Amino acid sequence: MRYSKGSGRPPTHLTLISSVDADTGSLVFAHTEVGEHRVHYTSRVELLSMLNSLLRQRVPIAVGGMLPGPADEVDMLIANEVLEGPYIELSWSGPGQWALREIDGTAGQWQLVADTRSMANVSFDPQSLRSLCR
Repeated sequence: MRYSKGSGRPPTHLTLISSVDADTGSLVFAHTEVGEHRVHYTSRVELLSMLNSLLRQRVPIAVGGMLPGPADEVDMLIANEVLEGPYIELSWSGPGQWALREIDGTAGQWQLVADTRSMANVSFDPQSLRSLCR
């Protein structure tokens, strides 16, 4: 199990899974080149395909704070064997201070990774997600 600490602007990450109804909604990404970016999905199958792609690409997924966040939803889908982990969790430890943790469902000692790029995709472009899931 690995973790990394950072400060300033975190890498592009999934910040919200927004549902319109049981089948449609959007994945919301923060800290992209254009600010917030939404990628719409039109079915549960498409949503799961996109989430699987994010896990494979090691895109950070934000925790929720006081409300369940996308990391909580992904963790639940992994526990229910709908998705396969591991995943990279992004959390905040203070103003402008963040941490990435590799969550893989095993217990063990955390090892600090000095370079965030070695454990997470720090150059992910949300616009690429649509073409990857076709």
